[in-house]
Amino acid sequence: MKKEIYMMTTLLMIGLLVGCEKVEIGSNNESTYSQSEEPTSSDNSEDGIELKDAIEIDFTYDYTEDIKADVNCVVSNSSYLQEELKNIDKIIQKYSLLSESALTQEEMNVASQWFYVIWDTELNNLWSRFSDLAAQDTKEKVLEEQRNWIAMKDEVTLMSLGTQEENGSMYPLLVNSLWEEKTKNRAYFIANELAKIEGESFVMPEISTKYGLFVDNQGTGNVYSLLITRQDWEGEDKAIISIYKQGKIEGTFIDNGNGELDFASDDGSIKGIIKINGWDGATFEITETIGAVPFSVGDKVDFPFTF
Repeated sequence: MKKEIYMMTTLLMIGLLVGCEKVEIGSNNESTYSQSEEPTSSDNSEDGIELKDAIEIDFTYDYTEDIKADVNCVVSNSSYLQEELKNIDKIIQKYSLLSESALTQEEMNVASQWFYVIWDTELNNLWSRFSDLAAQDTKEKVLEEQRNWIAMKDEVTLMSLGTQEENGSMYPLLVNSLWEEKTKNRAYFIANELAKIEGESFVMPEISTKYGLFVDNQGTGNVYSLLITRQDWEGEDKAIISIYKQGKIEGTFIDNGNGELDFASDDGSIKGIIKINGWDGATFEITETIGAVPFSVGDKVDFPFTF
């Protein structure tokens, strides 16, 4: 959906996307490493960045190395980290042509993976630089958080999207879209840590006051509690809440306009208030219970990890 807004800009830029030399960045851009390994991981026409060329539409081609080269081009030609993150959108625009050309579900699935790969490549690139520059104690702290983030991905995917059987042929697209967004968030987090080391000013992007995915992992790679707020296909505001692994509570919420979301479970057993605190996570406080539920009025759950 959001790829569509890039279409016109991409068509206008297509004749300009030439001339950036491909240079290998010298690190393995693979985010499927084990927990024992270290992670390696908009358009501004006045910044002088020109990507190598426009892509050819080929749904069987592996664009991984091309994307590495494009990310390296953006990194090399951005003066500071805030600009770099903004300029990654040039690569998104470039690959939007592939997405817009997809006619079948299989082609849509294939196209969607490259938007995820772009942000995964940038995340790995940022991590490599952070790892080289960070003091050992800082590196170990962020490394542990990064490993936990990786370890939670499968569980978060299942709790957020369900199984492939439940979603059918579009499941790969849903997974790719989810992790495009969450990997972009993580890239901003690592960029912010790198900016502190380099003494740069850096502003994290604003997070929706209504929608997001938040976790209590208690400093581990496991999901203890999870909160998802989103809009469903019919435009209704929905929430999924899992508290201390005691099953999912699903329901709807109403935005009060004062930073609070009024939640009511679909079965009418629980009501509560959701508060989203941006990059600092979210909270859920139970205000009413009906029937036999394992919670009490006044119970409050923190979700400090923003995905």
